[in-house]
Amino acid sequence: MKRKSKQRSRSQGKPAFPWPSHQPLRSLIDFCIVGRSHPDLKTTSCDDHIARACHILHGDINPFLWHRKADREGIAFNKILRNLKKRVAQHDDLRAAEILYAIATEAAFEVVNLYLRRRDLFDRIAPRRNMLPALFSIHPETAKVVEQMRADSQLGTRTYHARQIGSKAFFASDSPANVYARAIISSVEINGNLESIECQQASWAEFDRREGERTVVLPFPRYVEGLDKLPIPITPESVWHYWRKGKEMIVEEMPDFHLEPEWKDYHRRHYKGGAKTGAVQHAIFKDILTALKTIAGVNRSGAKKAGTKI
Repeated sequence: MKRKSKQRSRSQGKPAFPWPSHQPLRSLIDFCIVGRSHPDLKTTSCDDHIARACHILHGDINPFLWHRKADREGIAFNKILRNLKKRVAQHDDLRAAEILYAIATEAAFEVVNLYLRRRDLFDRIAPRRNMLPALFSIHPETAKVVEQMRADSQLGTRTYHARQIGSKAFFASDSPANVYARAIISSVEINGNLESIECQQASWAEFDRREGERTVVLPFPRYVEGLDKLPIPITPESVWHYWRKGKEMIVEEMPDFHLEPEWKDYHRRHYKGGAKTGAVQHAIFKDILTALKTIAGVNRSGAKKAGTKI
């Protein structure tokens, strides 16, 4: 009891540390930047943006390697993998890197075996995955087999991102409108089912006791209300709902968004009737709407094959 009392008094003497109750839009914009094609939009980490395939990678592996209900083989492998990754990251461990490479090669070989010898299983798996483990080698037939395997896999056609297959707007383009559209979509996915402020504060309680800190979870922004009613993933029918909610996000969290350096070209445009108040903001919102439509596949013909760029 004395020990707990001591910790409480230590934390009470410290200033409150504010913590957001949601994922702020600004951080999601940074998350969605590729960092190559726009002078004013640069990512700070090569692993954190959606175009780096981090997002779709975890969609494929989490149920099998990370979730609590995953098979014990997957959980055990993930522990081994994390240890190897740690050795590489912290100690430049060549042997750990070699083991990683060997595991990946062996696993890819077995996926090719599934394709060649158990197509019944392969065809039930690949369309529900976003990534295809493939084996490239010095063997002269490898490239031919892998190319055919990629065509046969119907990769991603039965996944969450089926409408975005091959979409530069969703995966690669750093046009500001595309980046903001991706951030809006990410916000709906991440902030649509938040724990209550009370639950989040309770989660911080143990950390505060242990570290002698005093964390205060900030209130939800207004736009969180109704966010859970938006359908996931985005569809042509839900584009307008995403756009309206996206405008709420931007106006509430970034009221001077149009002054961000990525939008500077919009201030040089010649607007019909002159640059009236709000003309720049209106033009930006219009382009974000177009980006959302493109990502949702509004202009994509149903006759087009999966994989066509949009």
